[in-house]
This record gives sequence, C-alpha cells and structure tokens, in this order.
Amino acid sequence: MHSIRCAAPSGPPSLHYSKEGRMARSSRESAVKPRPAAGGSANGKSLRNGKSAADARKDLLERAGRNRDGASQWRSDPLADAQAGRRVADLAQAHAAELSRRGLTTGYTEAARQLADEIEDHLQALPAAAVTARGRSAEEAELLADAASTAQTAREAVQRITRGADDRRAAHAFGIGQPFSARQPQHVLRALRLILEAAKTHPEVASDAGLIPEDLQTMRDLAQDLEKIPGAGAPLTDEAQALVEAQGALRAYFDLLAAKATLAFAADPEERARLLSLLPRADERRHLRRSADQVPAA
Repeated sequence: MHSIRCAAPSGPPSLHYSKEGRMARSSRESAVKPRPAAGGSANGKSLRNGKSAADARKDLLERAGRNRDGASQWRSDPLADAQAGRRVADLAQAHAAELSRRGLTTGYTEAARQLADEIEDHLQALPAAAVTARGRSAEEAELLADAASTAQTAREAVQRITRGADDRRAAHAFGIGQPFSARQPQHVLRALRLILEAAKTHPEVASDAGLIPEDLQTMRDLAQDLEKIPGAGAPLTDEAQALVEAQGALRAYFDLLAAKATLAFAADPEERARLLSLLPRADERRHLRRSADQVPAA
C-alpha cells in the first residue's frame, strides 16, 4: 500500500509510495445556502441601522474568502463557534447603538445568528460522508488515507516556509486555506492537483519546502488512482466546504466585533472583558504543525 515516511521535525518531509489500492465512493454534495431566518430582518430587507442581514452576510463571506486567499486558517470547533455566535450576538444587540455608531450595524448581528444556524445545519448533514466512508473496502480506505497523508505532509512543509506577507499568495496556490477533508476523495484529489500545479508556478517555494521530483511523482501516481474513485471528480460544493465558509464568515464577525468593542468599551473595561470573553479562541494554523492523522474528518 502507499506509505509516507516523514523526516525528522527539523528537516523537510520525505515521501515514499508503493502502488496498490482501488475504488471508493464520494460524499454527498450540497450547495452553500443560507437557512431561512425566523425574523423578517434576515431575509434581505433593510434594517433601520444600515446594511440588511443579507448584505452583512455577503460582506462576512467575502471577508472570510479574503482570509482564505491569504492562506489564513484557524483551529476551532465549529459547533462551539455557532453556540458562541448566538451568545455574542445577544450581547452585541444590547450594545447596538454604540456598535452601530462604529460601523457594526444590527444587520451583522442578524447575519451572525443566521451563520450559526447554517453551521449547525451543515454539521447535521456531514454524517452522510461518514456513512459513505464506512462503505469502503480496506484497500479503498488505505488508498485514500495514504493520499490524504501525502497531501497534508506537503501542505505542512509549504506552511513552514511561507510565513511572510508576500508568500501568502504562493501558499494559497498550494492549497493552504482551502477546505480539506481526509475522508473525501474530492478534497484529497484537489489538494494533490493544487500542489502539483503550484510546484510548477512556484518552483522556489517547492524547493524551499523540500519537495523533490520523487515526491511529485508520488502525488501524480496517487492522483491517477484517486481519479478512478467514483465521485472524486465531483464538484466541491459539498457540506464540508459549506461548513468552512459559514464558519469562516462567523469568525470574521468575531474579528470585527472584537476590534470595535475594544474601542467602544475603552471606558468600560469590565463590559469589554465580558464581551471578549464570549469569543471562542482559535489557534492560527499557518504556523502550527499538525500531523495528517489529526486532520478533521468530515
């Protein structure tokens, strides 16, 4: 079966591949759609204070997209984010006047509640991917696991040498910041293809990361095998990607709220601390090591 041997932590990873394995199934697909809100304020109608909830949601999704384009990722529990989002939105609503004066209108508060609902919807839909995974044979599962481990090892190496602001575009080209589920062949195949293409357009980054021709050939072979898996080439409008987008947008709201609350409550440190304490902490993943077997499974 495919196997990956990583070098010691101080050096770049080394990849090894021996060819076996066949066929697997893909996970369900679904579009990223907002859940209908209970109140009329979230259905696109203008609110009294500035943007509608629909406009605010669009802005938050765009901010999350720019974060991903900059290869920015986070490590946090999406369910915890959704639950915190409602608590934060309730407190923000109590300070709506001051926050609106500083640019965070009530539309953003409604959008945050809506995003929290969407996250829970996507989480409920994800077990379908797990059901699909249980239907795979041992060989199919090992092929997918080896391919995911190979892709993740290369992604980690690239993360380590693309820390500067100018390197973020290159990191994004290698797939850093894109949704990645080790259980979904579409995600793994895309990750391998992005690495192979980026190695051509950014050869200096590939060299700095320690990727050698043998590693790239390993990825080509794995990608060819994955292409034979039913559903591997399916569109990536699935629940895992929708979840990442909704969670990214909610975390963009957390960032906006934290920034504005820092100034809005400068004279009231207790209330500022109370609000900021509700925001879930998340570790930046650009500079953290993470083994492939720790990749969250959809």
